[in-house]
Amino acid sequence: MRLAIVCALLATALAAQKVHELCAPCHTAPAEDFLTHTHAAKGLSCDACHGKSQVHIQAAGGQAPDRVAGPAEQPALCGACHSEQRKTYETGKHAKLVAARSKVRAPACTTCHGTHARRTPVSMTAQCRRFNETLPASCDAKPGQTTAKVACANCHQPHTLAFNKAAP
Repeated sequence: MRLAIVCALLATALAAQKVHELCAPCHTAPAEDFLTHTHAAKGLSCDACHGKSQVHIQAAGGQAPDRVAGPAEQPALCGACHSEQRKTYETGKHAKLVAARSKVRAPACTTCHGTHARRTPVSMTAQCRRFNETLPASCDAKPGQTTAKVACANCHQPHTLAFNKAAP
């Protein structure tokens, strides 16, 4: 009887914990990174993207989490909350390559935005260079006053990366 009460109390205490607190002991760096992300500031936790993952937690990592979104799954997962960005992204050539699981490397959501911590504008540009080794010198320009923080937006639309009409 006492064991049942202890187990019930323990289960209640674990259920009250935020999921990232359950994940942090084994996934220290991703959990710390996530705490810097705007998603964490809005009250989201690991389960928002990875599911409750109870089997993973109970198996001490011996089983995969419920969900680990690869590039082809990211537009649907991220787009569940970011629907306008998903609609825009899906009209671009990168999305078509990702959806087709093309052998040509193409960016999905986390490529530019990061996985557990948001990418800085400098690291976004570095990611771009990993996919596009020969970028024109204009890609090194500082972002314009009316564009996003990333220089890519000087010439490209965010999410589709189509050229702006005013681009050189």
